[in-house]
Amino acid sequence: MPLSDGDIVLVDYSIFVKGTGELVETTSEAVAKLHRKYREGVIYEPEVVVVGEGRLVRGFEEALRNAEIGKEYEIEVPPEKAYGERDSSKVKTYSRRLFLRNNIIPEIGKEVRINNQVGRIIAVEAGRVVVDFNHPLAGKTLIIKFKVVKKIEDIAEKIKYLLKRRIKELDVNKIKVEVKDDKVTIELPKEFRLADGIQLIKLLTSRDITKWIKGISEITFIDRFLRSEFEGGTSGESGEETTRG
Repeated sequence: MPLSDGDIVLVDYSIFVKGTGELVETTSEAVAKLHRKYREGVIYEPEVVVVGEGRLVRGFEEALRNAEIGKEYEIEVPPEKAYGERDSSKVKTYSRRLFLRNNIIPEIGKEVRINNQVGRIIAVEAGRVVVDFNHPLAGKTLIIKFKVVKKIEDIAEKIKYLLKRRIKELDVNKIKVEVKDDKVTIELPKEFRLADGIQLIKLLTSRDITKWIKGISEITFIDRFLRSEFEGGTSGESGEETTRG
C-alpha cells in the first residue's frame, strides 16, 4: 500500500553519484566503511522521515510514496529532481583583497559565505578568487538505494521518533510519552535536561507534533528532579519535584 503525506517512517538508504560511484550519504555503517567514508561519532541507523515534508530530494520523495515496507529499491534521480542543473551564472570572481580584509586565506575547496550565499572556492589566481555557488551535487545524477524499514503507527511512538530526529543520541525507549485525548506529556531522559539548544528542540518538535499528528492541541514537557540527585542518595529516597514547561 503506497505511503501518504504525513506518514512517519524509518528509512535505510545510501546515495551515490552516478558514473563515479562516489558515496554521498548513507545510514549504513557497513556501507560507509566499505567506501571509506566512515566518520567516528556519526550515528548510523535508519533515518526518521516524514513523507511529503520535503527534506529529501524530489525524486527520492516520489519513489518513497510508492515504496512497500521491507522491500529494497534502487532508483536513478536526474539533476532536475535532485539538486538541479549547474548554473554558470552562479560562478563568480572576486578580488583576493576581499577575502584578506575579512581574515580569510583563499584556498581551493574552502567553503565561504558572501552576501548571505554559501559557495566553494574553485580557483585562486593572481589577485582573483573564483567561487562556485552551485550546490556541490548540481548537475549530478544520483543513484539511491533504499528500504522503508518500518512505518510508525502508534501516536506515542510517532512523538518519540519526531524527537529523535532532532536529537540523534536519544534512545526512544527512554522517552516517556503520555497521550490523553488531545493532550501530550513528554519526559526526556535526565541527561538531556541541559542539552545544547534543548528549548529550541522542544519548540520545533512541538510544532512538528501538531503539524503531523492530527488531534493534538497541547504539548507539555516535564523536567523531573529527585531529592536524591542533590543529596547523593538513591533514586528510591523520598522527595520529588516536577516542573512543567
